[in-house]
Amino acid sequence: MKKNGFTLMELVVYMAMIGIVVLVAGQAFSDSTKFRVRTQNMLRASEEAENVAALFKDDVAQMGAKMSKEYKGSSSTDSFYVADLDLIYMDPSSSVPDSSSFRIGSGATNENTDTLTLRRMRFDGNGHYVSLEEIAWYLDENDSTLWRTCKVIDKKTGVSFSNEDPCAASENPVPVQMASHVAKFYVEPAQPGVSGSLTTQLLPSTDTSVHSFRLISHEIADDWKAVTTSDPSETVAVSGFSANYDFEEKKVDDDGKLASQVFVAQPNSTDGNWKTLCQKVTLEPNVDYKISFDMPYAEDASRMFVPGRDHMAVGFRYVATGDRPAELKDFLFYPPVSANSSGTREMHFTVPTTLENLCMAFTFATYSPVAATGYVYLGNVKLEKEPFSNYEFNDYFTTSDRDKQNVKAFRLHLTINRRGETGSTMLIIPTPSNGPRS
Repeated sequence: MKKNGFTLMELVVYMAMIGIVVLVAGQAFSDSTKFRVRTQNMLRASEEAENVAALFKDDVAQMGAKMSKEYKGSSSTDSFYVADLDLIYMDPSSSVPDSSSFRIGSGATNENTDTLTLRRMRFDGNGHYVSLEEIAWYLDENDSTLWRTCKVIDKKTGVSFSNEDPCAASENPVPVQMASHVAKFYVEPAQPGVSGSLTTQLLPSTDTSVHSFRLISHEIADDWKAVTTSDPSETVAVSGFSANYDFEEKKVDDDGKLASQVFVAQPNSTDGNWKTLCQKVTLEPNVDYKISFDMPYAEDASRMFVPGRDHMAVGFRYVATGDRPAELKDFLFYPPVSANSSGTREMHFTVPTTLENLCMAFTFATYSPVAATGYVYLGNVKLEKEPFSNYEFNDYFTTSDRDKQNVKAFRLHLTINRRGETGSTMLIIPTPSNGPRS
């Protein structure tokens, strides 16, 4: 009989080939698993660091707050509840008074550790004063655990706290663990004041004595209608808006896309289009900016503006394309509908990256039948850097108690380890209420 099968040599070769395949596949799977685990640990560490930093910011941002607005039901005017101001400061009565609301103590053996103690007011959901608290964040160098304590040093008459409230105690507060495996907890106060070389006003001119401005209309195009603007002045009138309204059918044009747009320019600019005439600016990352302008009230059709239907917004457009930067949306605003609602509009913002060759633009789109026939007045238009927000650190540390009261920001460095992987965050926190001058 004829028999078929593997020889011993063939079987050995086959098993060797299978072993090589299993070895290669196993190593690839092992590497993939290790990479996945490392990535997960890194993401968890980063997420935890950001969450802790957010809680830290909630505490520090209210440092030194001194009063709250209280509504009096039987009175026509509101009043301010003022806490015992001596308690909000660290030591205002010494020969060299410490009128700040914080104290920083470096770790005894590790330069990456700090203890931050601060005082702040707590408010309820309506902004009413509840208590004055002292909060401490500190890192235990022995087990790398970050802790937070909170104690009440003053409270409003009649206020009580539940036992579960972390700030219920007035003495010997119970520490709350905020994070473990913390490799760095380092807090830097900013240098007091603003560098004199920084320009705080960008529009309508870097010259702060210039208050007049011109508004340049967008060129006529398929979706744009040119508007009429008055001569350069501290207040400029805009009229002749496009209306997305079907007067024959007496209804809103649901497909209406007609809009009007004007750009801010210096008062002496006359020849050219908006791209050549508008005042160009560069926005820098992590700087607080403020747009502000006045809107005087007018007894005309602009009062028929309908919020949610009609559209007024201010923002920025690239000179090259006319497009809005993806990093910065427009700010909506309403025209005044009565003399009591006229006044200054303010918008505050920051950008994550440098944005160059931008022009400030006001955009209008009306869908109501009457509003488009009115006038809108824009006055005292400005784009400014917030002076107290241009912070400098440079390893600055306040050795003088008098300097401490002028610190208006802190920078947090936080690093957390998770099974060999680290997550880090750096956060700048403005504290405008620290010190006696706020």
